[in-house]
Amino acid sequence: MDSNIIIGLPAYNEEGALPKLFEKLLFLKDIYGQRFRILVVNDGSSDNTENILKEYKKSCGFIDYINHDVNQGLGRAMYTLFCHVGQNYGQGDILITLDADNTHNPNIIPNMVDKLVKEKLDVVIASRFAEGGKEIGLSIERKIYSRGAAAFLKLFFPIENVHDYSCGFRAYDIGYLDKAIKAYGGKLVTSKGFECMAEILARFSKIGVRAGEYPLVLEYNLKEGRSKMKVLRTIKGYFSLVRRVKKPERGECYE
Repeated sequence: MDSNIIIGLPAYNEEGALPKLFEKLLFLKDIYGQRFRILVVNDGSSDNTENILKEYKKSCGFIDYINHDVNQGLGRAMYTLFCHVGQNYGQGDILITLDADNTHNPNIIPNMVDKLVKEKLDVVIASRFAEGGKEIGLSIERKIYSRGAAAFLKLFFPIENVHDYSCGFRAYDIGYLDKAIKAYGGKLVTSKGFECMAEILARFSKIGVRAGEYPLVLEYNLKEGRSKMKVLRTIKGYFSLVRRVKKPERGECYE
């Protein structure tokens, strides 16, 4: 397999977590060699995140970053990431996105890549709801919220083999991602907040997507600091997707 493997990390004030995550990701360099890259979108961090990224870029030739001058939200960070890989990579290359807060275990990335390639899928989602997946350190309230949100999104934006619509730990075929961006006239991601992850799958559901899931053990107990997600705002964002996400008039990925 000659695919380029790009790890995409949207990050906001992750000075404590990023070095730990980078150390966990290093084993992928041994597997994929010169085809392996890490790209961080630093979304206007006000802590030491940028200085940490400068040091890693200097010492590791496969780590790079893009800066937002001010914090614009997860949705805009994902938009920047997608635009960059769409312009610099193509069909068969693979983008892996995961949270920069060290709660996603990178050890499953080779399995996600293998599943994407062998089953000829467009996206593979690391899912807490797949058999073998679970959540560690998450409150009962957050578990109930996650399952309710998943059922709601599955009802309005059904995708075969997909149950976890909010997890950002995913493997994308960049060729498909580029087609989806073009199908929506560049407006694949329009949400600013955490609902953007659901928006991406919602839009995929309208143009046809081959998707699968791989079990994820979400290690929320490893998270440093409070969650940046505003639950009520995110729920409101999910409801807005029903109104906003429609099938594009032209440019379907599959006919």
